[in-house]
Amino acid sequence: MSTLTLLVPGMTCRHCVRKVTAALRDVPGVQLVQADLTNTTVVLHGEPAVGDVVAALDRAGFPGTVIPAHGERRMPTDTERAAGA
Repeated sequence: MSTLTLLVPGMTCRHCVRKVTAALRDVPGVQLVQADLTNTTVVLHGEPAVGDVVAALDRAGFPGTVIPAHGERRMPTDTERAAGA
């Protein structure tokens, strides 16, 4: 099982955490969602498509940034965003 970490700066309260978590649970391939309000990060366990994850966050009103395993942050590409549309 792989992990995908995202920075979700708009996730600022418990209600936001619930909304983000609910949106991400519905993404195909996601097995577990772990949200950290203090660091505004979400760790996904499973094999979701990045484009689907980004699209789900956008639909929920919480754009996110993928944090690659080595710690550098990057914005999703247009292709990744379009894949979830």
